[in-house]
Amino acid sequence: MEDKEIQEEEELKQELLEEEEEGEEDTSEKTEEEEDTSEEKRKEEAEKGEKKEPDWEAKARAMYAKYKAVKEKLEELEKKVGDKKESSPDDWKAKVDFLLAHKDKNYTEDEFNHIATVAKEYDISLEEAALLEDDYIQYRREKVAKDKKIPEPSSPSRGSKELSWQDIGKMSEEEHRKLWEEDLKKRKERGEGI
Repeated sequence: MEDKEIQEEEELKQELLEEEEEGEEDTSEKTEEEEDTSEEKRKEEAEKGEKKEPDWEAKARAMYAKYKAVKEKLEELEKKVGDKKESSPDDWKAKVDFLLAHKDKNYTEDEFNHIATVAKEYDISLEEAALLEDDYIQYRREKVAKDKKIPEPSSPSRGSKELSWQDIGKMSEEEHRKLWEEDLKKRKERGEGI
């Protein structure tokens, strides 16, 4: 039984190869009969399941589902962004008035945005939010000033030259010894050991 199926497959392959060879030899003109027979063959193959055509409806449904998901996500993001936008010119005027009234405090943009967020979250005025967040803003300013004063611990001294491993590999023994002595001298000056 299996031998018979294998033999049929081989014959089918041979027929397909012969048809391809014939198609390559005489592709200049096709008669209407040949076109009709090729359409019939496609229909027969589709019915047999040998050549499956793509399920366009399933692909369309999948694409529509993706489109719908992306559209919902976009609407959600637009809603979030819309919530953050000023809702009216009165809000804008209130913010400008607040900044002018507190120009002596020199609020940065980030500080003001923080105050405005707190005011909106707790549904209070900008004045009340500024009072609530005064300690936090002062803390942030002090922290930023402190961070600016502290130098980078890993910063190399200005006089030293960074040497790559290739440069060190090219040095002679005498150059290695001098480099080691210089390093030892610098460590002693800083109070470090070997």
